Amino acid sequence: MPKIVKPLTDKEIKAVKYTSKEEYEQLKKIAKLNNKEKPKLNNKLSDGQGLYLIIKENGTKFFQFDFSFENKRKSMSFGVYPDTSLSEARALRDKTKKLLKQNINPIVEKNVSLEDNTNTFKNISEKWLSKMEKEWANKTYLKVESVIRNHAYPYIGNKLIENITRSDILNIIDRMNKKGLHGSADKIVGNFNRIYKFAVTYNYTEHNIIADIDKKNIIVSTRHNHMSAITKENEIKELLEDINNFENMYKASITTIVALKLAPYVALRPYNLRALEWSEVNFGKKVLDIPGEKMKTKKDFILPLSKQAIEILKMIEPFSAHKSKYVFPSPVSNLKCLSDATLGHALKKLGYQDRHTTHGFRSTFSTITHENMKEHGFNSDIIESCLAHEEKNKIKAAYNRASKMKYFEEKKELMQWWADWIESLR
Repeated sequence: MPKIVKPLTDKEIKAVKYTSKEEYEQLKKIAKLNNKEKPKLNNKLSDGQGLYLIIKENGTKFFQFDFSFENKRKSMSFGVYPDTSLSEARALRDKTKKLLKQNINPIVEKNVSLEDNTNTFKNISEKWLSKMEKEWANKTYLKVESVIRNHAYPYIGNKLIENITRSDILNIIDRMNKKGLHGSADKIVGNFNRIYKFAVTYNYTEHNIIADIDKKNIIVSTRHNHMSAITKENEIKELLEDINNFENMYKASITTIVALKLAPYVALRPYNLRALEWSEVNFGKKVLDIPGEKMKTKKDFILPLSKQAIEILKMIEPFSAHKSKYVFPSPVSNLKCLSDATLGHALKKLGYQDRHTTHGFRSTFSTITHENMKEHGFNSDIIESCLAHEEKNKIKAAYNRASKMKYFEEKKELMQWWADWIESLR
């Protein structure tokens, strides 16, 4: 027959004090000398059904619930006394026991609040997502919702938003970093920030705790150089999807949006992309014809345009061809081209800081085309020619006096293969 435990009382809880090992040993000696029953150690008092009051050396008293889940002994705290009252702790115990009957781990669910769950992180984030669903493309919505559902809800979903701590957020990011999900971790912090701004705006909470977190110190960078680039197929696919969804997620000028879309297809140096002029675009011949004075090599350069690149350029034509010599004029002045920081900032907002730069599109192109030479059939000379790289072999370069049209047909086929390869990832 199980031992019946006498329930605790508030009077008993208030009176109990921490007993050190030395004090306890002394009490046992006194009891033995007086032929009395061995005293109980009062640092863990049972209220019954797994609920205990724990007394710490510093005088702190808190409620702890001990239970078994999947044949393993576990414990969870119900709060510090008297902030959490005895009756509240018992109610939390009963609610937790119901979760256990449903085979739900209460530590993971965090679903033990006595308060109305209207202000849980999950409910508030779903309200925010519902609002954003009207503004985003469906693909963008599903991607953001999936990351939050998989990486946030299991840990803070059912926790009241005002009770979530920075440690809760940092633990989520730490788990994602350990799984190598650095890009997703970067993005989820940004979305946490937007959820908290929404919550503050609509009085669900008083403070945006994400504003107190320095993202640079919690996101693990996979690259640390100024020319960082993504070159793995699955990461390239994610990057292209993010670029495609950029206009739905952030407010930006049409020139920034289209320049970002075009960047992967042409693999130009950042300056040649942002300072591209309409006089250098020939839709009839389907090429970019850039004068040597604008090239790093100081030589005229012709780049064949794929069907996809032409379609993207025609997207921007109605917006800039009639008012600026630049394909991508600055949002501030049609007399200037996009600044050197604009596209970099866009990639940073998408979560690619220290992972991919505008110049990185050239490395992506180079890596993939070199890895697939057997598939497309063109050698390194053709690839380097598409990138407008100078011949490194001085002897070979001395004999190479060919015009800008050298390898034109080969470059034309390679650039179309590259564009088709990009499309195959979508």
